Amino acid sequence: MEDGQDLTDSHFQSLFWRFTLDVESCSNEFDVIVVGSGPAGATIARELSKRKKSVLILERGSNSLVKEGSLATAGILNTVSVSDNLVAARAFTTGGTTSLYFGVADFPPLDEFRALGIDLSRELEEAKGELPLAVVPDELLGAQSLRLRQSALELGYPWPKSHMLVDLAKCSTGYKSEAKWNARTWVEDAVGNGATLINRAKVRRVLFDGDQATGVEYEIPRAKNEVEVRQAYGAKVVLAAGGAASPVILKDSGMKSVVNSGFYCHPGFGLFGLIPGLKAKDSFTACMGPVLEDNIGIGDGNFPKAFYRMFMLGSKQWVRAFRHSSSIGIGVMIKEGLGGGLQENGRFRKEFTAEDTSKLKRGEEIARQILQNAGARDVYKAAPGASHVGGVLRINEHLDENLQTEYRDLYVCDGSVIPVSVKIAPTFTLICLGKYLANRLFPAAGNHMTGTRKSSSDMLAIAS
Repeated sequence: MEDGQDLTDSHFQSLFWRFTLDVESCSNEFDVIVVGSGPAGATIARELSKRKKSVLILERGSNSLVKEGSLATAGILNTVSVSDNLVAARAFTTGGTTSLYFGVADFPPLDEFRALGIDLSRELEEAKGELPLAVVPDELLGAQSLRLRQSALELGYPWPKSHMLVDLAKCSTGYKSEAKWNARTWVEDAVGNGATLINRAKVRRVLFDGDQATGVEYEIPRAKNEVEVRQAYGAKVVLAAGGAASPVILKDSGMKSVVNSGFYCHPGFGLFGLIPGLKAKDSFTACMGPVLEDNIGIGDGNFPKAFYRMFMLGSKQWVRAFRHSSSIGIGVMIKEGLGGGLQENGRFRKEFTAEDTSKLKRGEEIARQILQNAGARDVYKAAPGASHVGGVLRINEHLDENLQTEYRDLYVCDGSVIPVSVKIAPTFTLICLGKYLANRLFPAAGNHMTGTRKSSSDMLAIAS
């Protein structure tokens, strides 16, 4: 699902060869070390490299381009267990999970962030002007998506369209995976501005001098299952490794307050029926659908053919895998509260409440009703999964309003800091938070924002 100019182009290829050399061959001290190259990390690296700051990006995955629905996708997929038989998927690659996402662009709720001392209004408007934003028109949607909407409306359910991070100019004749924005493109921008990208770099812990972060320790794979341990140093360290990864790095670095502090993961599943003669075609998944009362989300669950086939084969639905033209799908997801937590062993674990189970059941009933009304038969319920891990770190408890931890010069900017009350697709919010943090680390010319740090005792006082 990569977006932007193909890295086989000689210009970008030379840039990436230049900046993915061993760190031993270049400076090992940076203005900022960014751990992770997803939407937040890519944004921070891009913003600060434009301001002529030296930036090191450490990405756990490779820099390989992966085509949607290809077998190579398995090479970047990784899962995080959150409960019994329930996992959240993530991607280890340049651009992070935007290499696999649907492209939904929910805007951050400004009032909720203002209540936490964070004003994202300027960053939101700036991001709107820089990103491809669109509501996908009907002519670019498949017959299955249009039939699903018709059925939902007939039954009295709202079926609004979502804003998508999609460049419509790249899909004038129909769905194109490369039309979706990918954080990889902003990593390319950062590298073009002089940032250093090191792939296959797994950060083990943050390095400190007293209560001040000074760098990170990471490992690089070598031959015969061996790893080489390295250290890099920076005036600022930003963990943007993902909602499930940054808390683990903090725990392993000695920040014990993240253990058992609770998290959310938005569990859900897909239902897929068959309508003979439907003539379904590739379409933008999650382009429509409402969040109903009790935070029950239902929406378009129609995958493009290549992804659909891979998904069904992985689910051992051998015959269904080759019936994409007759398939119609709907997704169900609930947005639950905080619970469980990151345990001492580094694993996430939570038990869902009876209320959560009831909401999932209600969502399934509504979804089946919509499919049945659309004419679907032979409905298959896919195995449940979780959307993402979030909410482990709380602003004004674990972090101050500048996203700084109890340690000086150590910041976190990824899904782990998005509050449980912000019940939206996280990508656009992470981009805005990335811009916000960049403006506090090293303000752009004419921007006099500062990042005054609250002490840990101040944050605890606020939390109490």
